[in-house]
Amino acid sequence: MSHNRQARPVPPLAGYYAERGTYNRTATTEELLDRIPLAGFRHHEAPRLWDILKRGQALTVERERTNTHDGRAVAVRWMDHHLGYLPRDRNGLAAQLLDQDQPLIARILEKRNHADRNSRLELGLYRAKPRPTPAH
Repeated sequence: MSHNRQARPVPPLAGYYAERGTYNRTATTEELLDRIPLAGFRHHEAPRLWDILKRGQALTVERERTNTHDGRAVAVRWMDHHLGYLPRDRNGLAAQLLDQDQPLIARILEKRNHADRNSRLELGLYRAKPRPTPAH
């Protein structure tokens, strides 16, 4: 018997239409904060998982406070696989929001067979939009 269990819950694809590559901001529950490339592609598991990774796929972003190379390091993961990082020169906002316990996710916006490994995966960094408070 085969069990297909995920190590982590993957957020829903609210508002993203992967087949067309367009975004419906009025229908989404997420706010796009930045478009950012994946750094460290060749040093982690992204090359091995290349055929599995798809546009629109949700990824987790996590602070790595003990990273000795970058005090604001933000790791990008798919399930329990470490794909890489947000680039050091672009991770300040994500690190700040994660330090404030604001939930963030990344989604694969573009997947390219590009000679420059830093241009292979372009991510969208998202946070949940605040829910409107009901009027009394």
